[in-house]
Amino acid sequence: MLLALSSLVVIRAGYGQIEGLPKFDFKPAVMVGQREIVLGPLVQPDTVMEVRYDNDVPAEFGKGPIAPPSSFVYSKGYVRWSVTDGMLFNKSCRILKSEGLTKGEIILRTRRVPYACTYRESYWILPDGKLLRQSAEQEDPYGKRHAEAVFWPDHIDVSVVDSKHTKSFSMYPNVDMKLLDAQFKPMVDSGKIITDLKEYYTFDPFTQGFTKYKATVTGTFHGSWLATKFEGPHIEIDGPKQTQMVYVSKENDLIKVDLPDHLSIVLDFLPRDRDPLYQMSTGKKGGSQ
Repeated sequence: MLLALSSLVVIRAGYGQIEGLPKFDFKPAVMVGQREIVLGPLVQPDTVMEVRYDNDVPAEFGKGPIAPPSSFVYSKGYVRWSVTDGMLFNKSCRILKSEGLTKGEIILRTRRVPYACTYRESYWILPDGKLLRQSAEQEDPYGKRHAEAVFWPDHIDVSVVDSKHTKSFSMYPNVDMKLLDAQFKPMVDSGKIITDLKEYYTFDPFTQGFTKYKATVTGTFHGSWLATKFEGPHIEIDGPKQTQMVYVSKENDLIKVDLPDHLSIVLDFLPRDRDPLYQMSTGKKGGSQ
């Protein structure tokens, strides 16, 4: 639709690509993957969680009970992911598929212009955590682009496609490739701690940059969410730009992730292994494997 600003602005389908605006800063989509950092690539049914803004939750992280929502809460988007069994290069592997959409707005002199950033990502991972392949698709107010990366012992084959260019190349990084695999090495098994500290790298196929993170088991949590009691370890993930607190139950379910700027990722529905209505309808327990 057309909006009368100082110049014409086109917003496709209310969000997505915006034309006719000067460059402005926006935050990328919030993404999941924290469960796999803690537990490794365990099979996970298709799961949707809400990205939530909570004005009353302090910016620093709490430890212990799960903080309940306050009276001033609203949705900023969603995250969705699954982990399934698959094949790649004639090898059995686990496929982690995830996507996130986070809404924002540009505040102009005369009005507010909404937008959304979307990120879709897939990983092909051996059951022991070794990374084989990564695929990413990013859509923000300035366009859409796609990237692929295939990981070998000493190099990475990368291809990037956007509206203007297509490029493919091989790169030989000066980082330890085993630290990329460490992203999916389990720290916890059914609530039992395997290791309370790990360091790992992530790879951005769009920029070909590496980011170092440190994950630490900092204690345990307990409390009720969706009228159901949960308990398990909480894990602090430190990166160069933000710190996250991850709550994973002893049943291997991701319950909540505390993020900076009053944001969190929260369950809107009970996991299958804790949902009595699901168990009654199917006659069996669901959940992680």
